[in-house]
Formats: sequence, structure tokens, C-alpha cells
Amino acid sequence: MIKEHILDIATSEFAILGYSALSMNNLAKKLEINKATIYYHFKDKKSLYNEVILSLIQLDKDEREAIANSTLEPKEKFKQYIKSLINTMGDNPNIIPLTLREMAGFDIGIESNISNNIENDIICMKKIVLQLNLKEKYKNTDFYQIKAMILGTIFTYYSMQKTPLELKNIKNLDKDNKKILNYIEEFISNILLDALCEN
Repeated sequence: MIKEHILDIATSEFAILGYSALSMNNLAKKLEINKATIYYHFKDKKSLYNEVILSLIQLDKDEREAIANSTLEPKEKFKQYIKSLINTMGDNPNIIPLTLREMAGFDIGIESNISNNIENDIICMKKIVLQLNLKEKYKNTDFYQIKAMILGTIFTYYSMQKTPLELKNIKNLDKDNKKILNYIEEFISNILLDALCEN
């Protein structure tokens, strides 16, 4: 239970501050425990950070694999995959700043075991995409680019919705997050399916 609590608070703190700016002393104060307790559960700050990233990558992984292996029609599988990603991020908004920092290379870099988990998610998405009736020019597509398009769109819309800036037209779009998440899901699914697939 204490390990999960440390992970939960550390996730929020890494999302706000990034790896470099997070002080283990300040984290211990925030947790109201001594630093030795953190180090009992995690070898060092880097181990804690990697565990945070890995726990976020694995969120709802089984759900997306079940979608890929389901008997749903391929376009519906793709839509459900997108929906799962969006719901995971909607429920865990710390994923967005942490992922953006990693993608931009602002933090320390992730361990190879984490890269393997990212690769497994790409394989899951690829399994779904290859079942679609792809246009000829997309039959040998780069699946990392597709994943980047999906994540980039989700991150952009969600970040705009969550910004502290006075962007009234965006803020008025949705007060409870559901409308923006549904809009993103429909937008990404439709635009990519139209682009990738034969009629």
C-alpha cells in the first residue's frame, strides 16, 4: 500500500516538475514519510521514475489487447482501440506531460524494459490496423507514425482543454471532459480511417 501511495504522488510530482526538478527530500515531505522509506521500495530516483513510466504504459494494456484479439469488425476494433487510449488518458492526465517530456528528450530517458512495453503496444495497434482494408500506399506504412498521429492529436486537444490560459472558446467546449474526449475519439477515428482505408 505504501509503495502504491509513493507511486501515485511521485507520478503527479514528476508530471508537474519533470525528473530533474523533483527533489526526493521534497517528495518525502509531501508523502509525510522519511526518505529511507522511499528508498526501501525504490533503489533510487531513477528507479522510481522508471516505475512511474512503466505503470502508466501498462494502464489498460489488457483491454487494448482484448480489443485486438476480439471478433469485432476491423474498423470497430480501431475505434475501440482509440477510445481505450483516450479514456486511459482522460482518467490519468499525468500521462500527457510525462510522455511529452520523454518524447522531447527533456528527461533522463527510459530503460529498455519500458521501451519493450511501448513496442508491445505498437504491435497491438499494428495487429488492428493490418486487419483494415488499407489503401495500397499504406500497406507498408510506418506504424510509429500512425501511433504518433494518434497520440499527438489526443495530447494537443486534451492539453488545450486543460490549459490555465484564458482560451474561452475551448474552455466552453466542455465543462466535464466527456464532450472533448468523445470529440477527440470521433475525430481521430474518422480522419485516420478515411485516410488509411479503401471505401
